[in-house]
Amino acid sequence: MMKKTQWLVYGWKLIVLTLLTAAVFSYAMFQGGFVSWFLFYAFLPFVVYAGLLALYPLRSFQASRQMAKTQLQAGDRLGVSVTLRRKLPFPLMYMVIEDCLPEGIESLNRDEAVAKRLVFPWFKRRMTMSYELARVPRGEHHFHAVRVRTGDVLGLIEKTAFYELDDTLFVYPSFQHLSYQVNERHQEDGVSGSSRVHQHHSAVAASVRDYQPGDRFAALDWKTSARRSQLMTKEFEPSRSKNLFLLMDRFSSEAFEEVVTVSASILHSVLQSGAGAGLASVGKEKTLFPIQEGEQHFKRMLRHLAVVHCDAADPVSRYVREELGKPSVRKADKVIVTGQFTEDLLNLAETGGGRFTVILAKEKDAELSQAENVMVERMMKRQIRVQVMRGGRVSRVV
Repeated sequence: MMKKTQWLVYGWKLIVLTLLTAAVFSYAMFQGGFVSWFLFYAFLPFVVYAGLLALYPLRSFQASRQMAKTQLQAGDRLGVSVTLRRKLPFPLMYMVIEDCLPEGIESLNRDEAVAKRLVFPWFKRRMTMSYELARVPRGEHHFHAVRVRTGDVLGLIEKTAFYELDDTLFVYPSFQHLSYQVNERHQEDGVSGSSRVHQHHSAVAASVRDYQPGDRFAALDWKTSARRSQLMTKEFEPSRSKNLFLLMDRFSSEAFEEVVTVSASILHSVLQSGAGAGLASVGKEKTLFPIQEGEQHFKRMLRHLAVVHCDAADPVSRYVREELGKPSVRKADKVIVTGQFTEDLLNLAETGGGRFTVILAKEKDAELSQAENVMVERMMKRQIRVQVMRGGRVSRVV
């Protein structure tokens, strides 16, 4: 429909140009004299140029787009250049080159024409437009076309051409290394303790060595020390780190981007420490990543987090309770990352099998509402651990 309208407008302008030319020529023929013919000859170059421009094959241009990178992190800058080449050096007085941005990127730059430039090519065979996007949002963005518009000085003829250029930009969520305390829990040897997610000391001695100043007295091997008549210290086997199972709440929230950022940061930190991590992401479709280790596992989860949306229609507990019953999940530390507190999350944290850490992700300068403070108090009374993260950093621990 839009193309049909453009052709109708273009045809109407050709008719108007023809009528104006005929009117000026008729005036010169019937009126005669210097003035009337001067007007005709003065108007004639504009008519000839407009006619030639109407016949000029603007679609014969060769267009290309170059991106500095095709994979970024959210918030990074992106440099883009669009190049147009032509074989016929027809004098073009002006040209507006516009790279049609994807909707997700255009919404952040709605007030600035960052991808549009006015150039004056004249006889140039090669035109280049460069621009930079200051902030690129998370997601998979598809660039489809470049639009070029030109015309004559009087605006009698205006031509527009679209060049199909398909490029894909993949923007991963930003993440950083986090170090935070997990729930206090009873270990297999019956000793209660609090440890970091990525630090878990073993109680199995692997060897002994000479005592050095600063060694803990609890680590001394008294039997060996008595036998050798000198103090000896036990060396322990490094045990495998605790695993973690993360549940990401995808209900609509103003802080959903923070939810994604915090989730990616936690998964990255746990996997970098050598522990295993799993992810439950439930929206219109359920996506579950079992607890595994390694860089490739993190890349698969990160790619999912890059394109995920806050499109959950049902409570997350409806889908994940069956996952919580699995042995690998039941023994792991469980973390819920959400952008808002709900009764459903409170019930899930209470009955999920093992204690949870509930992380409320907030925007950098956002304050807790009265309802959120009330929910925090309720969780405290039920011995549920709560963390508030602003801008990816822990700002409050309950």
